[in-house]
Amino acid sequence: MKKIILGLFTLFMALSLSACSDNSNPTPGLDEGKTEEKPDEDKNPDGDVTEEPDEDVEEFVIQTADNGLSASQSSYSFVTAEEGDLFPPEASIVLETDDSWNSCTGLNERYTKIIAEDENVLPANSVSLEIVTNQDIVGSSGSNEIEQIKIVFDRDLIQVGESKLKIQVQPYNGSSTIAKLTTICLDIEVKEFGSIIVDTYNIGLNVDLTGLSDIIDELGIEPLSINLNFSDDEEIYGYSADDMAQVKIDSTDSIVSVENFKFAVGHTYSAWIYVDCDDAYDRVWIALEAKTESSDYEVKPNENNSESSVTVNKDNITIDCVLGDYYQMTR
Repeated sequence: MKKIILGLFTLFMALSLSACSDNSNPTPGLDEGKTEEKPDEDKNPDGDVTEEPDEDVEEFVIQTADNGLSASQSSYSFVTAEEGDLFPPEASIVLETDDSWNSCTGLNERYTKIIAEDENVLPANSVSLEIVTNQDIVGSSGSNEIEQIKIVFDRDLIQVGESKLKIQVQPYNGSSTIAKLTTICLDIEVKEFGSIIVDTYNIGLNVDLTGLSDIIDELGIEPLSINLNFSDDEEIYGYSADDMAQVKIDSTDSIVSVENFKFAVGHTYSAWIYVDCDDAYDRVWIALEAKTESSDYEVKPNENNSESSVTVNKDNITIDCVLGDYYQMTR
């Protein structure tokens, strides 16, 4: 009996060892030693590498209004300074505030940023911000609330080209509803001086000076200088038109003229005789009047007779004028 049991046990162990030996063989069809590849999480279905977005990349989306601050248009053009011009007129954009900015008198410097998309066009320090208060506009009777934020461009530093410009500010005080980041983004184009072409009329302006010496004698003043001034009411610095002319007048002159003046079509110019004196209260501004009326032009004195507005409707004309009434500050 013991022999039978021992024989059955020996047979069972042999069958068990045989089964273990069969399961250890490699699976047919698989290369020995090869491991299965895991999906690459950095690749898209086409096999291309997917790059993570750069959080530091600045976005420039045109925006003319935000949080009660606004620009009148989305794009602006300026010209560089004329070579040798030491005092070119200011190049600026005015951002207006609405009533929600009442009682706001300052900006949080921590959040104030000026960011140019192309710093080759708008280099560092070529753009600055200037706060314009209510007092700056209406005088000493006004408040120090912010009425405008002026974006000022340095014509000597800006370069020819195009760039978006982002302005970020945050009111420092005032209503809690405006205490948040405020963003304006605009298109800026910079052109070479004189390269902005506008339509022009070629005109002449003659002023008969009869009565000038009588005004000087009547007022008992001693002029330092006398000039005819003729200037555009709009900003056209660097345009193909003439923006202004100033002609010196001698006491013996009977007539003063501006010749071959490129008058910007559709613009209004101002013309006046200015008598400069050492005492500000002696200075005199004299308006002009047309010698004859014409549909080709109009010369119209303003309310206080300090100057006259001039409009032109035809090319190659000469406007003949005489002296009108004058203006002098009261003491």
